[in-house]
Amino acid sequence: FTISIDGVEADLGKFSEAIYKKITSDAKQQSFQGFRPGTIPPHLQPTYRAFAMDECAREATLEAMEQNNIRPFQDARENLEFSSVSIPPPAKK
Repeated sequence: FTISIDGVEADLGKFSEAIYKKITSDAKQQSFQGFRPGTIPPHLQPTYRAFAMDECAREATLEAMEQNNIRPFQDARENLEFSSVSIPPPAKK
């Protein structure tokens, strides 16, 4: 299957942001050697950001499949592959 999802129309930015905030909130509860409590090492920031985008894409894809009456296999969530992800530029204030 090829599934295309318009992230702007589906308002995935806010969903992805909520996932990212939850991940970083949980990470701040962890202690990282050499860093003050509540500090996330800068080298981990891109990893958390990428994980949030991946998680958002997987959830949006499964939701789109469900809305189109496509029932994925039990382990489909882990086997999804994304060929391209586009991030629109931030809106000017």
